[in-house]
Amino acid sequence: MSSSVAKETGSPVATSVAKSSPGATPLPAREVDHPVRMGLALLPDDARQALRWLLRGHAATSTFFPTAVRRALLRLGGVKLGRVIWGLERCWFESEHVSIGAGCAINSECSFEGHGIIVVGRDVLFGPEVMILTSDHHIDSDGEVSRSATYREVRIGDRCWIGARVMIMPGVTIGEGTVIGAGALVTKDCDPGAVYVGVPAKRVR
Repeated sequence: MSSSVAKETGSPVATSVAKSSPGATPLPAREVDHPVRMGLALLPDDARQALRWLLRGHAATSTFFPTAVRRALLRLGGVKLGRVIWGLERCWFESEHVSIGAGCAINSECSFEGHGIIVVGRDVLFGPEVMILTSDHHIDSDGEVSRSATYREVRIGDRCWIGARVMIMPGVTIGEGTVIGAGALVTKDCDPGAVYVGVPAKRVR
C-alpha cells in the first residue's frame, strides 16, 4: 500500500523494521532450514565440549579414580586446586577459570558452570549437587533474551559452608565464614559470618 493510499484510507503504513518479541531470540532461518550444514559447522564446538568432559567433567572426576588422581586430572585440565582438596566425585567444571583453596571439601555432583571466574577460598565445605552459575543472558527493553551469554565472577570466602543443592547465581560474593542452608537460591551478595536460607536466600542470623 502506498503512503498516499494510506493517508486516504487511514490504514497504517507497513515498515521494514521488525520489532523484537519477548522471549528467546529465534534461531536464524539458515540454521533451521539447513540443520545438517549447521551440524557440521558446530563440530569444532562439539570437539571442545568432549575435551572439557574428558579433562574437567565426569570422566576426570569418576569415582573409579582415587581422590589424588581426580585432583591431578583436574589440574591437567587447568582447574586451580589447593594442595589438599577432598571429594570431587562426579563433578563438572565447564572452564579452567576455577580456583579452589586448600582444605576444601567438594561433595559429589557439584557443578561449576560457565566461563566466568569462580574463586573459592580455603577450608570451604560444599554439600552434594551445589551449582555455581556464572553465565547470564541479556534481556533488552522489549523483553527479548539474547542467545549469546555474558559472564560474571563468583567469589566464596574462606571457611564457608554451602549446603546441599544450593544454587549461586552470577556475580555473587559470599563473605567468609558464612553458612548457606540446603536448597537456597543465592541471588545477592552475602555478609561474612552470617546464615542464609530460602528461595531467594535471606539472612536469618
